[in-house]
Amino acid sequence: MTTDKTSSCKLIQDLRSVPSPVFYIFAAVAVFCSFFVLGFTLRSIFTALFILALVACASADINKGIVPDLMLIFIAALAIVNFFVTEGFSTQGLLDHLIGAVCMSVPMLIIALLVKGAFGGGDIKLMAAAGLYLAWRYTVAGAIVGMFISGFYGMYLLLIKKAGARAKMKLAPFLAYGLATAALFGDRIIALLSLYQ
Repeated sequence: MTTDKTSSCKLIQDLRSVPSPVFYIFAAVAVFCSFFVLGFTLRSIFTALFILALVACASADINKGIVPDLMLIFIAALAIVNFFVTEGFSTQGLLDHLIGAVCMSVPMLIIALLVKGAFGGGDIKLMAAAGLYLAWRYTVAGAIVGMFISGFYGMYLLLIKKAGARAKMKLAPFLAYGLATAALFGDRIIALLSLYQ
């Protein structure tokens, strides 16, 4: 019983790392972008909630270096509701979303086990929850965008000598950006990537 209370308290405490000026600014941008790109539809409401949760995860990682489990649970629950409400149940659709949950998170987990500190547990869980929401094609597209931008940022830090080659970088903000971009422009990203195959 004590363990359950301790776990609940930790989950709630983790949420305290979310509020910040960065969160409020990007949260407003996220909502605006969702409705501007997708129009005012049921899908855009779910997308806005998904991106808000991503912004919360990124903000918490920037502030405290954690990705709150409650936000990940929220994303996973949102994925289930979104699947049944806006997509309608289909075996293929269900399979796409289940593959989305593991297609990036499992390789990241394996790399993290082989290379110490390669990925944090929060980053891996974020990709699993977001992958469940987006399905595998958008998840891969979002991961590519996020990793690409994080790579450029890492090189920039090396060039201006703000970080060493072994310095740890907070990845959740970049993943969140990539996943949010995929949620809004997934088809265009996939089409663009297919040009280079």
